[in-house]
Formats: sequence, structure tokens, C-alpha cells
Amino acid sequence: MEWRERYPDMPTLLASVRQRPGMWLGRKMIWGLHLLLSGIWFAEDFHSLAEPARFGGFDATGFERWVETRFNTQRLTLNSYSLAAHLEGSEESGFDL
Repeated sequence: MEWRERYPDMPTLLASVRQRPGMWLGRKMIWGLHLLLSGIWFAEDFHSLAEPARFGGFDATGFERWVETRFNTQRLTLNSYSLAAHLEGSEESGFDL
């Protein structure tokens, strides 16, 4: 089974990462999740994948804006991953949000 058949969209991938974070990230940490997803998005851009072929069609920019308006009331200069770790007090706890 190919990778894209096993993980056809973002929710399927994230469920697998949540179930076995050590396999995907080395250990349970929000920054590792950020690096994994950034790597996927970078590879898609680097290889100029057409929008329909991209993984899950997740709107990362829109999500960051939503997190900022909903959870970053102090206007800290943190992205959603760093904000999760900050609000929860640790990388591991931020991963579980």
C-alpha cells in the first residue's frame, strides 16, 4: 500500500500521528508536528504539485488566523504550535490539545 493510499487526507494522517507520535516525530512534541507538516507542504511546493494533488487541501494560513483570533488574546508573537506549547506549559502537553 502506498503512502497516499494509507493517508489520503490530513485528518487520517493526524490520527495516525496522535496514535503513534514516537514513530512519526521521535517523541511526543508539538514542534515535531510542526516540522512534519511543514516538510510535507514544502515538498508539495518544491515539486509544484497541482492543488487537487496536494495533501488534504488544508488551509494552514486560515488556520493560523483562526487560532490567533480565538486563542491569542495577548497578541503574543507565536504561531499555533508555539502558542499551544506556551498555553499548556510544555511541548508534550501542547501536542495533546
